[in-house]
Amino acid sequence: KTGFFDYANKYQDGATEEVCPANISEEISERMKELTVRAFHALKLNVYSRADFLLDEKGNLYCLEVNTLPGMTAASLLPKEANVAGIAYGDLCELIIKKSLEARYE
Repeated sequence: KTGFFDYANKYQDGATEEVCPANISEEISERMKELTVRAFHALKLNVYSRADFLLDEKGNLYCLEVNTLPGMTAASLLPKEANVAGIAYGDLCELIIKKSLEARYE
């Protein structure tokens, strides 16, 4: 809610407020998806990752980082995002394992 997104703010209950899904326009959401996929391929990633963006007041997007091994704790963003997309935590874990095995043994 205030200050830097440090360890305490990231993992202390109530220290941050995550809005998921983000309150952004469909146009910005689509641009973020496109940029995320482009970064995923440019970095030659496979299976899954999570990209973090900054959005300025003019609507410009800046890719802050691509997390190649995003957190999977109860406080982590990937499981929260998956839940919004209708994917339960257990199903998300199974999907990651399945896709990882497929990628490994293709």
